[in-house]
Amino acid sequence: MMIACADVPALALQLVLRAHPDWRDDPVVVVEDDRAFAPIVWVNRVARAHAIQRGMSFAQAKALSAKLHAEVVAEHEIESAIDALFDQLLPFSPGIEPVLAEPGLFWLDPRGLDTLFGDLERWAAQVHDCLTRERYVASVVVGHRRPNVFAIARVRSGALVVRDPEEEQRLSGRVALDRLGIGPRLQSDLALLGITRVGELLGLPVAQLRIRYGEEAARLHDFLSGRAFTPLMPRAPAPPSVVELEVEPPDDDHNRILFGLKTVLHRSVVRLRAEHQGITALDIELQLERLGRRRERIEAAAPSLDVPQLIELLRLRLANVALPARVEHIRMLIELARVHPRQLAIEHGKKPRDLEAASRAIARLRASLGPDAVTCARLREAYLPEGGYHYEPIREIRLPRAPAVPTSRAPAPWPLVRRVFRTPVGLPSMPTHEPETWLGPHGAVVAMFGPYRIAGGWWTRRRERDYHFVETQQGELLWIYYDRTLRRWFLQGLVD
Repeated sequence: MMIACADVPALALQLVLRAHPDWRDDPVVVVEDDRAFAPIVWVNRVARAHAIQRGMSFAQAKALSAKLHAEVVAEHEIESAIDALFDQLLPFSPGIEPVLAEPGLFWLDPRGLDTLFGDLERWAAQVHDCLTRERYVASVVVGHRRPNVFAIARVRSGALVVRDPEEEQRLSGRVALDRLGIGPRLQSDLALLGITRVGELLGLPVAQLRIRYGEEAARLHDFLSGRAFTPLMPRAPAPPSVVELEVEPPDDDHNRILFGLKTVLHRSVVRLRAEHQGITALDIELQLERLGRRRERIEAAAPSLDVPQLIELLRLRLANVALPARVEHIRMLIELARVHPRQLAIEHGKKPRDLEAASRAIARLRASLGPDAVTCARLREAYLPEGGYHYEPIREIRLPRAPAVPTSRAPAPWPLVRRVFRTPVGLPSMPTHEPETWLGPHGAVVAMFGPYRIAGGWWTRRRERDYHFVETQQGELLWIYYDRTLRRWFLQGLVD
């Protein structure tokens, strides 16, 4: 019997790097929460090169690298990613078991699929290609025994099929124990005995391991030796949740329509709460009398079972919809995400945090004004200041990363904010007489710093600019430049 392992290691870290591809060459860590002394749970290769390790606090790591990026990955984000990966893998096998204790690890049943895909090598390669297209670093290994396949997957990338059981045992025996995610204390204790690889650990008697190093060492030995065998427990794909409402008699009053939707949503929520599912979006199809169909969609700020909140989003969405005819039938597709039971308990018990309230406010704006109504600026590489940022739609508010703890007790200076105009404002030529009138209402120039030259654009349209910071008599600090191509002065922005 063959078994396959698809491993997306350090899933939380990979989610951060997928969201910030420009961070890949910098040290990046995932922290437990947004406190300065929060422990680090994942580090990338560049961070390890700076001696940053798991378990270290963010403040300690920041002292080792000024370029350090840190992010908090919420539990529901990881669970949503697992669900998305499960959906991506489902076309390749009907039997898929996500390992919730190891986010990003999946067991797959490859039996009978070689006739569909040609052979197991081609099947494994297509599974790996699917994960790669989703911008994940992953490995896919097909073999005979779960512990061997798991160990090999932890040290390889790409796709591999091991048909010889003896070769499989030899490859897994050479895997270093630190690649299996065991605790650092147990790893250190075993290293004192010279035990650093899987094969060396399997050569020890399990009874003595349990006495000397405890249950963790014994459980690891049982798993790697195959004594803790468990059959594949595939997860069934979640069927789409669809509710329908017959509007009798047909109606075009928004309030009455919302009341009917509220009733069917309440019935659905009872079942979804028992299944630990949260509603992420509602896709509504309105069947109009003699005029076809109309579709509307709203998205929640986070997976939720708060019916009043969802009805409020629907009300805001329908408030901007003029129905040309009465509605006679409603079909509502409910999009779901797996939610931890603790999250649902918080939702119906304690008062939500301010961040959650802000995310709900954003969801209301998006429902009322459209999906691109709320945006935030993101930096990007560009040689011109006005091209150094762009606006992206946002779905939720996150706390800023905590700054590094200052090494001295001296108060830090107030930060300067550079406000960049979307379109530079043209200035008149610098007069030779009465220079105090040059900047008009900004007042006379007291000091001028520069020039700082920017040149580029030879591949499209060459630009050369000389930038200056100008302090005026009114206390303003202006950011201006002289365009050497146009031979004109422009006001680029202000510094507060």
